[in-house]
Amino acid sequence: MTVFILICGLLVALTIALLAWPLLRPAPTGGTVGPRSAIAATVIAAAVPLLAFAGYFWSSDWSWEPAAAAGQHPGAVDLEHMIGQLQQRLSRQPDDVEGWKLLGRSATVLGNYVLARDAFTQAYTRSEGNDADAVVGYAESLVLNDERAIDGQAAQLFEQAVTMAPDNTRALWYGGIVAYRRGDTALAQQRWVELQNHELPPDLRQMVAERLSEIDTTPGIAPVAKPPAAAARGTVRVSIEPAASLTAKVPPQAVLFLIARRGAGGPPLAVVRRPAGPWPMSLTLTDQDAMRPGTSLSGDGTVTVIARISRSGQPTASSGDLYGEVSYDFKASAPVTVTIDRIVP
Repeated sequence: MTVFILICGLLVALTIALLAWPLLRPAPTGGTVGPRSAIAATVIAAAVPLLAFAGYFWSSDWSWEPAAAAGQHPGAVDLEHMIGQLQQRLSRQPDDVEGWKLLGRSATVLGNYVLARDAFTQAYTRSEGNDADAVVGYAESLVLNDERAIDGQAAQLFEQAVTMAPDNTRALWYGGIVAYRRGDTALAQQRWVELQNHELPPDLRQMVAERLSEIDTTPGIAPVAKPPAAAARGTVRVSIEPAASLTAKVPPQAVLFLIARRGAGGPPLAVVRRPAGPWPMSLTLTDQDAMRPGTSLSGDGTVTVIARISRSGQPTASSGDLYGEVSYDFKASAPVTVTIDRIVP
């Protein structure tokens, strides 16, 4: 069971990184992230941990070995299996709003936006528009199928969700986007500042900060006072660069994983995935990067921080990967440098 949980946690982090990062990365020619990409990334960051948790209860007797032997991604196979079971149950219990919402989130993660729209349509209709999460999910699915909806029906639905649930983080995020697109930057700023008071996935928090920075630097817009930043409970600040002898061995388009463990060989506490370079890289691991919600990186003693350049793009170490590690003491709370100076045999 422990191995199963560790695999699930690693797959959750990897899935979010693999799916959300390409959506959030600006185009090489410049410009901002489009509404469809922003919505897809937001849904993925919010939904993947929930779906992994739900998938365990739906498929707790699933064996990972057959899927791996067949060359399939076990997380995708398990999620598809769960979706099939969920569709069968909903055909017998069509008034299950929570089930329709779960189906919509699952389909979104798999990229089946038509199924996601159909599922959220059911959730919205059967809740008679009185479920804020169903309203937001329905609006998201409309945009994922047609970006033009962000200025039409989806915009109206996002505004409806903000009115219904002013503390709903997704409603605040999208409500800010809708306000910004219609030129009401003051309202967009107000909603995004309020959003920063909530627990957010790291990628979404970064997007909010970037949007607020854009507004603050726009001439003629008075900045809104932002709340003081909360004290970091578990924050690891790291500078990373390869040893001079290994710089030439870093493959093009390499992927860097920054991992924190409690003790040598222990399970990962937190993981961050980024494109490798340019060097030196400065990264931060926080409690929001934890493999399990509610886990704090800080505590008694130290953690081991590993920086690994993955040739395969996978978080598991394989022969030829470059890596380095260092011990981080939370009592010192000072940034550390990880020199990538070793090769996985």
